[in-house]
Amino acid sequence: MAENISENQVLVVDDSRVIRRAAVKILQKDFDVIEAEDGEVAWDELQKNPKISVVFSDLGMPNMDGFELLEKIRNAQDPVLAKVPVIIITGAEETDGTKEEVLQQGATDFISKPFDSISLKTRASAHINYRNEVKSLEKSASLDKLTGLSTESSFSQQGEKTLAYAKRHCTEVTLVRFDIDHFAEVFVKHGKEIAEQILAKVASLINEGKRTEDIAARLGVSRFALLLPSSDPQGAEILVRRICQRVARLKLKMGQDVFNIQFSTGITSPALDDTDIAFSELLNQAEKALKKAVNGGGGKIVKYQSLEVSAKVAPAKADIKENIDLSLDELITKLSHEESTVSNEQLASAMRKILPLITHADSKLKLGLSKVVLHLKKRLYH
Repeated sequence: MAENISENQVLVVDDSRVIRRAAVKILQKDFDVIEAEDGEVAWDELQKNPKISVVFSDLGMPNMDGFELLEKIRNAQDPVLAKVPVIIITGAEETDGTKEEVLQQGATDFISKPFDSISLKTRASAHINYRNEVKSLEKSASLDKLTGLSTESSFSQQGEKTLAYAKRHCTEVTLVRFDIDHFAEVFVKHGKEIAEQILAKVASLINEGKRTEDIAARLGVSRFALLLPSSDPQGAEILVRRICQRVARLKLKMGQDVFNIQFSTGITSPALDDTDIAFSELLNQAEKALKKAVNGGGGKIVKYQSLEVSAKVAPAKADIKENIDLSLDELITKLSHEESTVSNEQLASAMRKILPLITHADSKLKLGLSKVVLHLKKRLYH
């Protein structure tokens, strides 16, 4: 392979030499083109050549096929390589199902064989220009170009600061992950232009539905997130349901087809006493809850449930004997009689019962009891 000096190189990956030479002939007047006969050779080239700005790849190849190459690119440790545009070269044998699969794996676009010069040049130019613009914007701004929401890197930075503040001041925080159900189907059937219109509209609904202090972000093609500072799980769920309902009212009409747009949603809120949790783990919890929502058929809101918290709390409750576990009415009656005594165990049992009420009242009525609530949780459950 000859050394290229262009800042924007094109990599064509296909086991057919005829296809590769056809692509080179079309593109070489405007771009420096690199050839690879399979995914293995392409991956080696991508790792050592940071100037590759767009990849055209076939799917069926020996050694490493297009699916494996796409997976390696999207999971690359280098964030620049992980985001390189990958355009899949499809043949007549590829079905819509195959296209949906590679789109879900992170493919950027498709081009069909045999390709014409205009289509190939247009896609190469468009994706290289877009990538360069994104690079430029990322240096000076932290907003996604299409939706106006925060970018993934900006969201992580803001999330770490928000979580640190919440830990320092003993306030609650909630993280939400949204995915548009079956979005790959829309992309394949109706094309990139329609898909981007939907993404922009959905983003506007998230922006309109959130509070001023909340942070909304686009994390991927149809992946969104929302960070809600000083928000308890109940309040967050109300806000999220309102956004999901607005999105569910959107309908895409294309000829005889009507596509209903809906979110699958995962929500997580760390415990006030969980001071060791990192923002990356919080995001991972929301992803797990989201996965349950998707696996449940989509269109659902699932809250993350920590097994560790359940295991931590359960023994404390189990240690309380039944005769100690008084009702609140019984406790108040006993306290109203001076001669009656109430044991520490009975008081602790009663406090565990009313702690959720105190927490909720503090959040809604702004009572300034967050540090008190945190202290109570530590004393009552540890």
